[in-house]
Order: sequence, then C-alpha cells, then structure tokens
Amino acid sequence: MNLKVFTSLALVLFDTANAVPSFVPKAAATKQALSIRGGGSPLDPDIAAKVLIGALSVQGAYSYLAPNKSMRMYNITDDKLSTLLTEAAGGYFLMYAITAYGVLFTDMSTIKAIGAAQIPFALSFLRNILSGEFESCGCGMPVQWLNLAIISFAAYACLSGADYATTAAKALAVYIGLATTQFRFAPEAALETWGIDLKDRSPVAIFEAKCLGQLGIINAVLIGALISNVDAYKSLGYSGIPALICLALMKISGDFEKIGFEVAKIYPWMALVAVSLIPLLF
Repeated sequence: MNLKVFTSLALVLFDTANAVPSFVPKAAATKQALSIRGGGSPLDPDIAAKVLIGALSVQGAYSYLAPNKSMRMYNITDDKLSTLLTEAAGGYFLMYAITAYGVLFTDMSTIKAIGAAQIPFALSFLRNILSGEFESCGCGMPVQWLNLAIISFAAYACLSGADYATTAAKALAVYIGLATTQFRFAPEAALETWGIDLKDRSPVAIFEAKCLGQLGIINAVLIGALISNVDAYKSLGYSGIPALICLALMKISGDFEKIGFEVAKIYPWMALVAVSLIPLLF
C-alpha cells in the first residue's frame, strides 16, 4: 500500500479529539425515526434490508466457499488469480452482510458487529497465506501480511471493546476505502501493487478486481456511516448508492460483455439494490 494510505491512516489514528466512545450502540430510536419518516415508500425497510442482506449472504457464501465455481452461473470461467479475487470478493460480501444484520437485527453493538464481520475476511487471508495460494499467484507477501494484520487488529479492537476500538474502526473504513477504490478504478495498478505480473492479469482477473473494489467501497461507506452515528437503515441505503453506480458504470463501459458475462443476470442485482434504496433512505 502506498504512502497516501499510510498518511490517511495516521491522520485517522491521531484524530481522537472528536472520537465517540468505543462502544457505539445502535442508532438511538431507530424504530421511532422510521415511524416518523415512514410513508415515503410502500416497502417496509425491515423487509427490504433482510432481502438485500439475504441475497448478498448467499452470493457471498458461494463466492467465499466455492470461488472456482461461483462465476460459472454467469458463464465465466475463472483462472487461478481471478479465483483468488473471487474468494476475497466473497469475504467482502459476508463482511457487509454480517455488519448490516448484526446492527439491524441483533442486540450486538455497532462496534462488535463491525469486528465480527472481519472474521471471514481475515480467515480467508490467513488460509491463502499459509496454503501458499497468494504466493502461487505471484502476490507479494508483505502486502498480504499487512492486510491480514490490519484486518485482524481491527477485529480484535472492536470485539474486545478496547478504548481505541472506535478509532480502529475509523481507520479500517479509511484503509478499506482507499485500497479498494484503487481496485475499482485502477485495477491493473492495484494488481501491480500486489506484485502480480502483467502476463497474469487476464481480462477476467481485471474484472474480478473491479468487483472486489466496489464491494470494498460499499463496506467502507457502511462502516464509516455507522461509526459516525448515522441511522443504521440510512447507512445501509447510503452504501447501496455506490453499489448501484458501480454496476451501472460496468454496464455502460461494456465490462460485462468484454469477458462474456451474461448481462441479463446482472439486471436483477441492479433492480434489487435500486428498489431497496427507497425504503432505506426515505
């Protein structure tokens, strides 16, 4: 990760003057707020959130547990690197689903939900480091160890209720946001940062890198909004905006067609996100 990322992390870590307490509860009076601002949509926000979280959980679990098969439903055959990226994308799907469900539908505090959501992603990184998957794909190992250390530290801080947990969660949102923005909008540069040779950056791997990037961005938005005490339902809605924009950009730019992706299968995802935004935001 480059100097800009470390600079941003340093600024966040030392910006404790306005930090809120380490244990950030769910947004106060969320249900009352919903009743006050209700009526803007005939859809119930609870139902919208559960359907969205459920769909993301299923796709995430499939990508996480069977990354070499999950893209076949879209008529895509993964190579070794793209399979690795698909698994990471699955980890981000699960990170998002666990955070959202934990905050909205359990008694878990916001901080602990964020911490618990890092576990699948951290385990995936640890497995791929120890099994040699990262190395066999040509990834530079110092970067992977750094990623694992940051995610694991944030998970520990949030789950243990450390005094610095809120600051750690803020730093996590910044780190994920910066790193995955590069993957979304400059995937080849991001893969180069990982140490991947040019010859190994296949069109499918570049596509998967973009998918990984946009999933990281929505996680960063969700975590950032929640840690800033934004209403939990609105946080979910705000995070859906970049998801919808990124999907639309991929369609407009022809990214799906370039790799033979069955474009018709992306429309239900776009519709799901778009329809969910209305009750979550209004």
